[in-house]
Amino acid sequence: MQSWAPAEAIRSSRFDFAGRVSALPQLDLREFSLNRPQHVPVDKLTGFLVFQEAPAFRNGIECPFSYLENSRAEAICDSNAVHIAMTLDATYLRGSMAAVFSVVKHAACPENIVFHFLVSDGDVELKALMRTTFPYLRFKIYYFDEMLVKNRISLSVRQDLEQPLNYARNYLADIIEPCVQRVIYLDSDLVVVDDIARLWGTSLGSKTLGAPEYCHANFTKYFTNSFWSNRNFSSTFYERTPCYFNTGVMIMDLIKWRQHNYTKLIELWMDVQKEFRIYELGSLPPFLLVFAGSIEAIEHRWNQHGLGGDNVVGSCRSLHPGPVSLLHWSGKGKPWLRLDSGRPCPLDSLWAPYDLFVDVRRADT
Repeated sequence: MQSWAPAEAIRSSRFDFAGRVSALPQLDLREFSLNRPQHVPVDKLTGFLVFQEAPAFRNGIECPFSYLENSRAEAICDSNAVHIAMTLDATYLRGSMAAVFSVVKHAACPENIVFHFLVSDGDVELKALMRTTFPYLRFKIYYFDEMLVKNRISLSVRQDLEQPLNYARNYLADIIEPCVQRVIYLDSDLVVVDDIARLWGTSLGSKTLGAPEYCHANFTKYFTNSFWSNRNFSSTFYERTPCYFNTGVMIMDLIKWRQHNYTKLIELWMDVQKEFRIYELGSLPPFLLVFAGSIEAIEHRWNQHGLGGDNVVGSCRSLHPGPVSLLHWSGKGKPWLRLDSGRPCPLDSLWAPYDLFVDVRRADT
């Protein structure tokens, strides 16, 4: 059984990660890493990893229930709930479970959160797995047809960026129930250490998308010379001042998205990429082409990204200055893999308390 001591430090949204991470107790990371098999065990029936049941997080008396318990449709379409969209797949399932756990753990009103999970296979098994791991979670699973993007995906700098499910976020407005007007999209390699309702309450004004912007980044590097040298392509930014933003954490106005048919526009840019090779990354550049310079900038605390290191060697990264509400291991290195290998980065210890994975080989000894 893993030690959950660090969770108490993380629980407070006022915890100053940037100022105190160096002062964290010297955790014995061997309890998270030693004796982990190289090929982690899976459930023989479902083929998925085994997870322990998460504690039940209930609404307090200050949280009015915003749905009818006897109406499933009411629960999914609840306009007063916080709606979160994520993808589920076998490769990142361990990270997804940790992300969901972190969201409900820190929510002031956890039962007023609705999760919308997109899957490409294993619908029945994943639904059962989510239900046994989070018995009190409000969620629905949607099937994503990979054929929508398979012929549009081009080679990337990392093979995992070429997986069709990475592009499911392009189709959220088309797949999720039409009654859902707004969602927070979250990647699977992150943990939330604040009340997600605070992010939900961010106003988008007239914008369709909200995300932290990073205008100090060299925006030109996200596109090839073939793009910048072609006036027909580069002119898409002429009336905008584009800044980089990470698509792993976004607030999306699905009403505006549907009105402007942004899915089709993203598909058109992916078709251009197949012919002219205008970028090297996976699903990020089409979002930049459509939205960079036209999003609502939200606080950086909601996406402390890049903790997975660079895309070549996955080296360790430190936190950006300032407060932290969400830790994001974007990049090559994932905390569960580094912990299992016995070579974790210092900040991976902040992910470990949310890991619900059960090593059945160790549990049986």
